[in-house]
Amino acid sequence: MFSSLVNTLTAPKETFEIISKSYGLKEALAPLSILMFLAIVSSMILFDQIADLQWDQIQQSLNNNSNVSEEQKQEILGSQYDRIYSGSGSTAIFIYVSSAISWPVRVLFWSLFSMLFSNLFLGSKNKLGKVFIVASFSYLPSVVEYLVKTPIQYSTDNMMIFTGLGAFGIGEQGSFINNFLSGVDIFAIWRVYLTAVGFTFLYNSKINDSLRVLAILWISSLIIFSAMGAFFAGLGGA
Repeated sequence: MFSSLVNTLTAPKETFEIISKSYGLKEALAPLSILMFLAIVSSMILFDQIADLQWDQIQQSLNNNSNVSEEQKQEILGSQYDRIYSGSGSTAIFIYVSSAISWPVRVLFWSLFSMLFSNLFLGSKNKLGKVFIVASFSYLPSVVEYLVKTPIQYSTDNMMIFTGLGAFGIGEQGSFINNFLSGVDIFAIWRVYLTAVGFTFLYNSKINDSLRVLAILWISSLIIFSAMGAFFAGLGGA
């Protein structure tokens, strides 16, 4: 299994041929377990930075709300401070648990929509379980992402570390263009590419066809979520 995890990144074509033909949901737990474990470890290491980010968001939201008096703002901030910066309370547990379970949820949604798109445009049908197995291994670049980003975030005391177009800092934080460019990330592209490689075996398709379908899905979802993020950011700043 360890060799399959490594070879997914270094020799994806040969590895996904084996995964698509021989692996089941039991094997899919391996990459998911690694991602969930790293999510918890990263959250523990970066707890203070995450707390600072949450604190800044609360302050910004209150400062932009003209319906709350200064006295009320101070009361709210006072009640929230201990909750946010408690490293052993319910808030900490929620951060660790939510960061861990976010990975199977993300893989499940990517599996579902990539299956629907591919079943429609690649000329054959596959079940969600088989697609989920391929997608689980396709998310292994996120392991590398954790190993690269977490030490940098900790050493620089900065959560906003980008490995894509977000590094250019175009647009205001929370704006549509800023959200979109932040999502165009080398690790995200890597995940899409690996999924496309796996789909060449699941759907008996050419790599260019699989990549085209999944790229359209990924860009479309990125546009939708960027717009939603900008919309809610606008509401918070209203």
